[in-house]
Amino acid sequence: MTKQVKPTLISIILYEALFLISGFFSTLGQQFLYYQGAAIFFSLLTNTATYLGMAAVGFLLLPGWYGSRKNNDDINMASMTKDYQLLPGTEEETSIDAQNIINTNQPKEVVDHKIIFAAACLDVIANFALTIGFFYVGSGMYQVIYSSVVIWCAILSFFFLGRKISFVQSISIIGVSVGLALSALGINQNKELTTPPPPSSSTGTTMPHSYHMSNTMFGMLLTSFATFGYACVYVVSDQILTARAPNTLPPSPKKVCFLVGTYGSLISFIYIIFYTIPNWNILITQEMVKKIPHSSNFVIILMYFLLSFSSFIHNFAYYWLMKEIGNVSTSILNALRAIIVFGLSHMMFCKIDHGQCLNIWKGWSAFIVVGFVTIFSVSKARESK
Repeated sequence: MTKQVKPTLISIILYEALFLISGFFSTLGQQFLYYQGAAIFFSLLTNTATYLGMAAVGFLLLPGWYGSRKNNDDINMASMTKDYQLLPGTEEETSIDAQNIINTNQPKEVVDHKIIFAAACLDVIANFALTIGFFYVGSGMYQVIYSSVVIWCAILSFFFLGRKISFVQSISIIGVSVGLALSALGINQNKELTTPPPPSSSTGTTMPHSYHMSNTMFGMLLTSFATFGYACVYVVSDQILTARAPNTLPPSPKKVCFLVGTYGSLISFIYIIFYTIPNWNILITQEMVKKIPHSSNFVIILMYFLLSFSSFIHNFAYYWLMKEIGNVSTSILNALRAIIVFGLSHMMFCKIDHGQCLNIWKGWSAFIVVGFVTIFSVSKARESK
């Protein structure tokens, strides 16, 4: 048995940086495409780019698949060679038999495609709702609200998987709820802004969706609902990765990511073929005309390719970190990501979209939500020791 090599501090920092940077780019890149009129939520284009990146994680499975296949070929070749042994009962024959027995008794990986397909369908629905909420509420508040997914996972795991919630974790759940409620006050405070964002053309303002506060409130509620939906996806995925029958192994996280990404891509492509492409003029062309001047078509297409690549890097780094430092540390990284994206959204988009502007209530909301998510994650880490 080979001894597992612990990752170096440099490699951990590198993967954490990849996880954060790709997360920043994915969130802000989708917001940029929306501001260009090239990513209206009903088109499902940004969702498809994300699923393609998830499916690309399958390339990381190729070395293991090739090694396993080569090992099986070697064993089969050795078994065939055994039939030509002139002297039975030799040490070599005994070694071959022992190897075959070990290979036969090893637990086999079992993949339940029906459950994974159901998880993919739930993921597509939650992702679609999350995208609508994202474009209504803005990238800053979206990231703060979405960071509460770890709380929803704990609540669902308590009811359906029988996992306990400690007193500190219960207080954290209440604290996150209070923090999310404060974000509504931050949205209401933006009503005091009497000057709309600067118009980009004669058709109206650049970003009317966040300027109408009722729409932004709807986006906040929808994002919260979609975050709950994603928590359901994570709990189902947890069940897929941990449940096992005798002499079987659950699929690896990378394989689940690959399969969910593949099924999600297929569902998204069906939607695009039958809805997005026939309505391309309304969903994309007319929306881009409203946002003139906008970036060139080359920049927009390049951004979609980069979104897929960013999704691949993000998922690759995520599963490496999950394996090496655990899900608690990745939850803390997501909390850090929420704070930084919140600040970057204010710096990059406040001038064209008042819904992205930071105010004291939004600041307190972000601080409380991220703070209690971090406390919750640290509590889970101590509990698992």
